[in-house]
Amino acid sequence: MSIETFLATLRRHRILAILRGVPPAYAEAMAQALYAGGIRLLEVSLSRPAALDGLRALAAARPPDMLVGAGTVVSGALAEQAKEAGAMFFVTPHVVSEVAAYAGASGIPVLCGAMTPTEIAAAREQGCGVVKLFPATALGADYLRSLRGPYPDLELLAVGGIGADNLAEYLAAGALGAGIGGALTSVDWKQPDWGRVTRLAADLTRIVAEFS
Repeated sequence: MSIETFLATLRRHRILAILRGVPPAYAEAMAQALYAGGIRLLEVSLSRPAALDGLRALAAARPPDMLVGAGTVVSGALAEQAKEAGAMFFVTPHVVSEVAAYAGASGIPVLCGAMTPTEIAAAREQGCGVVKLFPATALGADYLRSLRGPYPDLELLAVGGIGADNLAEYLAAGALGAGIGGALTSVDWKQPDWGRVTRLAADLTRIVAEFS
């Protein structure tokens, strides 16, 4: 998959579902539930030791037009492991030069996390076409709107505390889209309610449609 294809998919669908701790046995059901609600991009956070197994399972179970990437990629070694597990893109919590370099050499898209203008500039200089603004709700929609003044061409994905109750606020402030975790993908693994996941996803995609 080319970087251009990834960016086109992100710009079209605008929601990146962030998954943490998905048991491999439920990977296919989770992917299908999110897909049914209109989600086409998944990020599997690698903040837990067993997360690579979940990434591997989701990468194998994804529908053909769903993109699955690795999040919380904080080293070049982890980026290499994620690629081997099937990651189609990387997401970092902050600017990680060795991850950006590995992604560039491998032709893999990367979303670098950044907060300040200096960090955002560094992310763009290292090949990050869309920057992950994190933590978005701690900064507020007005902060995002202010950044768009001096950087009118800046594409930001708002991440951290975004859900159906505030997504529209960030889109109206100029966010390209949002990465959404707990508000969308928290599941009781003892009794998963896949219908609820699909409904939550559909609510988010309806909000996005209003800004398309």
